[in-house]
Amino acid sequence: MSATNPPTYYEILNLSSLTTSQQPNPSQFIKRAYRRALLSHHPDKKSTNATPSATASPTFTIDQISAAYAILSNTTSRASYDKLLLTTSSSTTPLPSQFQTGIETIDLDDLEYDTSKEEWYRPCRCGNARGYRFGEADLEDSADLGELMVGCVDCSLWLRVQFAVMADEEELVGEDVNQVRVGGS
Repeated sequence: MSATNPPTYYEILNLSSLTTSQQPNPSQFIKRAYRRALLSHHPDKKSTNATPSATASPTFTIDQISAAYAILSNTTSRASYDKLLLTTSSSTTPLPSQFQTGIETIDLDDLEYDTSKEEWYRPCRCGNARGYRFGEADLEDSADLGELMVGCVDCSLWLRVQFAVMADEEELVGEDVNQVRVGGS
């Protein structure tokens, strides 16, 4: 890991992609690495007697470790991530930063819609089954950006909901093209 590039998910879990792919059961191997990383980087589990040095390994947040595990533990997403690493390592551009503490990015189509309450919702990892929820008016307010930031009602986590604004065909037939319908991208 260099100072200019963010760490890869493999670096966060202290793994190499080659070692991981050669394992008979990569999922169990990644799970063990995830647990080791959680223990070694958890603020309450760290040794307080150790003095920091210039050669000390970097400290990663629990959110970074969880994000790395979420990608690497899924075979499909790990394969996509490995492709991204190959294409980025061969170029001079740094890896895009896909991590922000406490913010998850999803598509509107990934959310459930409650027709009786006329709201989209999603459970939060804090345990609230409808921690993230919003209505059509919230989407219309954010239509220019194409994304909506929604905070959990019970904790400090956030959800970035991305969507596309599409014009209704019926409205385009008429002369009022300024009306839009909000829909998933």
